[in-house]
Amino acid sequence: MILLLSPYQNAEQCAAQIKRATRDEVKTVNTLKLALAALRSHPFDLVVADENLLESTPGSAESLLQRMETAAPLVLDLAMLRPEKVAKLAQAARTRRDLDFQLAREKALAELRSDLKSELTGLLISSELALKTADLPARAGEQLNAVLEIARRMESRLGAKAQ
Repeated sequence: MILLLSPYQNAEQCAAQIKRATRDEVKTVNTLKLALAALRSHPFDLVVADENLLESTPGSAESLLQRMETAAPLVLDLAMLRPEKVAKLAQAARTRRDLDFQLAREKALAELRSDLKSELTGLLISSELALKTADLPARAGEQLNAVLEIARRMESRLGAKAQ
């Protein structure tokens, strides 16, 4: 969902153009107070805000940024731009945000996979060494074999997903 903060008459036209371009719902508000309330009540992917409105209220940009959480900010001079141009810029910002999130997810998954592989390697080595102990009770050997088999399956699954 996209939040549009605009005090101008053409705000609804801008919202309609943004909705057409992004295929996402657009909530339109005309004051900073309403924008902050909307951000408290619902998560947004993108916040399109009029820079003139933000500049006319001291501290408003900071307040807005603090409440946005994971929403991407797009601050524009909405008085100077046609609704079509606002929609085009909103679509580009939304695409960039989605790409950034996808890249961050992939990086986090790669790091997690790497950490898990390291831990599994340690578990496999420790289990194999423990199984080679001369005076290992039979029941403990069975349990270590079960742990070793689980670790090998996990290693196999992690290796298959990385490819």
